[in-house]
Formats: sequence, C-alpha cells, structure tokens
Amino acid sequence: MWFRVISWIVFSLFPSLGPTTTAEVMDALIYNIPARLVGAYQGRRVIVRSHDPAELADSISQLKPDDVLYGQLLSLDVDVTPLTNWEQSFPLDLVMRDPAEFPLLYRFSHLLDKHRIRVSIPVTAGFAKAVWLTLALHFPVKLEVGQPDQELVEELHKVLELYLHRSTVSEPVEYFHSTFLSYFHQEPSSLWFIQEEDPEQIRFVSDNGEESVSKRLKGLPFPNLNDLRAEAQQLGGEKSECDDCEFFDRCGGYFKWPNKDFSCEGVKTLFGTMRTAAAELRADLNRVPIALGAPQR
Repeated sequence: MWFRVISWIVFSLFPSLGPTTTAEVMDALIYNIPARLVGAYQGRRVIVRSHDPAELADSISQLKPDDVLYGQLLSLDVDVTPLTNWEQSFPLDLVMRDPAEFPLLYRFSHLLDKHRIRVSIPVTAGFAKAVWLTLALHFPVKLEVGQPDQELVEELHKVLELYLHRSTVSEPVEYFHSTFLSYFHQEPSSLWFIQEEDPEQIRFVSDNGEESVSKRLKGLPFPNLNDLRAEAQQLGGEKSECDDCEFFDRCGGYFKWPNKDFSCEGVKTLFGTMRTAAAELRADLNRVPIALGAPQR
C-alpha cells in the first residue's frame, strides 16, 4: 500500500523548540507570553499571544526577530488588516476556541503570501470539519487533543485516515505527522515535545504573569519530563496503564494528564494505526528497487 509522504515536519514551518548550541542550553526555556508583557521578557525566547492582530504585530515588532518563535492569534473573528499591512513576516498560529469557527479561516487565506501559518484546533465534537477546511486552505494543523472520549477517538481516526490516505492533503496534521514519521524512521519521539508541552522547554505565562508548564498542567510545580513519565508509570505507587505499554516510547504518559485515571484504550488504537501505516510504507518502498531490477539497500 502506498501512502502520501510529507518530507518536512511542523517544526520546519515553525522554528524548532529545541536548543542547538551550548549557549542556548544555558537558557533554553521558551515563554508563551501575553503581548502586554513583552517588555518583561526582552532577550528571552518567546511565543507572543494576543486576541488583537494590531497588538500582536506591535508587540512582536518590539522584539528581536531571533527571539520570537511565532505569534499566536487567540481570536479569529477580527480584522486582519494589521497582519496584511505588517511589514515583517512571522510564523503565526491561529488558535480556534471552538471548531465551529472554521468558516472564519477564509479571511486569513491571503496571508499565506506573506506569513507562515498554522491552525491549532481543539479536539471537541465536530472538529473534523474544521480540520478538513483548514487543510483545504493549505494551513498546517495542530490538534489540541487533551484526553478524548471514545466519540472523539472515532473522530480522530477519521482525521488520521484523511491525513494518511487523502492524496489532496499536502499539509501536516500534528501530533499525527511527527509520530507517523518517528515510526517510519523507527526512532522514538516525544509527544510532550510535539505538542509543545515539554516542561524542560516551555513555560506558559498567564495574563497576570504567573508561570506554569502549560495550560494543561497549570498549578503543578515545574517537573522535568522524566518525573512526569515516571509518575505516569507508577501512579499512587501501583503499576499503571503506562507500565509495559507498547506505545510509551512515543506517548511518555502524555495522555495521563491532568486526569491520571484516564483510560488510554482509545488513543492506543491511534498509535497502532500510525505504526502499521509506517511499516506498510517502509515495506512498499523496499519493494521499489526489486520492481525496477535494482539492488536493495
């Protein structure tokens, strides 16, 4: 079986979250900050968010371009003129609060001529329609997945099927895309990193200036990733569902937060589908040299 292969991941569209030099390791944290606090985070690596396009553009313009990973626009029912007229070109993350907002994406389509754009979509009832239109408009997708119930898992399977098999889809859908590639290349991956919630990389700064790991882990002390993985495996001192889970090297206990009693039976089927699809693609590609009469590598 042949699958559509995309040769780049979302972090080639949006600058990598990971440090690349010794100096960066010394101050590798990335701060997701409200636009009004840019003055307090000068010289740090930041993601700047706002509901107002004009405020977003003005705040980012006050920072060194190398310090800004991307801007987040938190409202879609806005006048996009400030982004259209903005002289700078920056990656933008359009954050949907409700999948029903998807018709509003049309007003942003012309911005692709100037800005790299991703759309973050909450995995709530009906989100698949939002994903379909987003991809049709050639925007990459990031799924804000949380802890989906069985109905949402079924909808996630529909989106995964769209990503894997629909030849007209040319943009990545995260977290599916990076996880699929990790299975294809047979290398472990980190869902915490893919979803931009790695506690060793990210800090979410609330509107009143309070720092936490992420909105999902708000109120927790700043753990490291190994602590989160270990606690997911040994919840309450007893063996958990994560213990001996065949998908733990990709998930890392991500789906056990914030509700540690969440059952992963549904999301495991998604990992299984991605693993099988990657294996089938590798097998198909390995047969190509034989079909052409060339030696296999």
